[in-house]
Amino acid sequence: MFEKLLESPLSKKMDERAPFDDIVVSTRIRLARNCRNYPFSTMMTEQQAEQLIKETQHQLEGMKGFSFGRVDGEDALTRTALVEKHLISPALASHPRTALFISDDETISVMVNEEDHFRIQTLLPGLQAEEAFKIGKQVDQLISERFPLAFDDRLGYLTTCPSNVGTGLRASVMLHLPGLVLTNQIHGYIKRLRQLGFAIRGRYGEGSDAAGRMFQLSNQRTLGASEEMLITDYLFAADSLIEAEQEARKGLLATYQEELEDRLYRSYGILTSARLITAREATERLSDIRLADSLGLDVKVSPVLFHQLLVSIQTGFLQKQFGKQLTSRERDIERARLIRTTLAEQKNRDNTQGGFA
Repeated sequence: MFEKLLESPLSKKMDERAPFDDIVVSTRIRLARNCRNYPFSTMMTEQQAEQLIKETQHQLEGMKGFSFGRVDGEDALTRTALVEKHLISPALASHPRTALFISDDETISVMVNEEDHFRIQTLLPGLQAEEAFKIGKQVDQLISERFPLAFDDRLGYLTTCPSNVGTGLRASVMLHLPGLVLTNQIHGYIKRLRQLGFAIRGRYGEGSDAAGRMFQLSNQRTLGASEEMLITDYLFAADSLIEAEQEARKGLLATYQEELEDRLYRSYGILTSARLITAREATERLSDIRLADSLGLDVKVSPVLFHQLLVSIQTGFLQKQFGKQLTSRERDIERARLIRTTLAEQKNRDNTQGGFA
């Protein structure tokens, strides 16, 4: 089942253009839910965890357009690649006795036995929080019809971690923010957003860094407000960050055009010529040339191509394409070859269509 999910870096849905995708790579809505007749995950026995997987499989397997599979039975490389594609969380990849229920278009997934019994996730390209929430609630309804959920009339949904009690809702967007990073404004925005009750972290969430100037913005408040109110407040924060990034990019071009162009074209030259490149350097250089395209320079790297390459060059996904473990040097060689080939193909397409690269 999971091999099919890893045949391409992006699903057909994530391969589409979407609102604000020049800055927002993707939107994710996650709902944490627990069964009333099972202990929370920290108190579950191995037998109870296995029973929940079997019950979930029985209740959900066979639904048209969805598949169900065990995650814990997969090798480390497959689990890493699924995390890199953002189909599962790092926690699900590392926990024992875990499973995944996922739609064929990869838009909807239900992680079983992560921190909570169920983590319902909706993943869409660009800024589409309201649409992602609408889809997530449909899955939430499906789950609630099949399982008695842990719910308190005063507190709301009960979760393993107290910070998720209430709605159990986490909205997050993946943002590409080179303008705010290069103008040294990002730390000020991170501080202000945290004061307003939002979290801004690295690409893979808590504990990860912001390689490639990629950040995750998410809400921290889940209690004392409706889901709709939380989404509205979250969109206000996301919109303000998008507007700040737009202004930062304009300021860079107006004030440091020569220095900026030199940096961006150097990165393009390295990516189109390098024979070895690490994942970190490749991510930073790709960030540069994506910024170049957004500023109207003669480097064409669409938001979709940028996202495809970000996933394709990661350690796990890259090795899955070869079907085996590669040494660090072999990964650097194959990563450089993949980027050169992809950018050359893009250049040829642009030349055929009368564009520039």
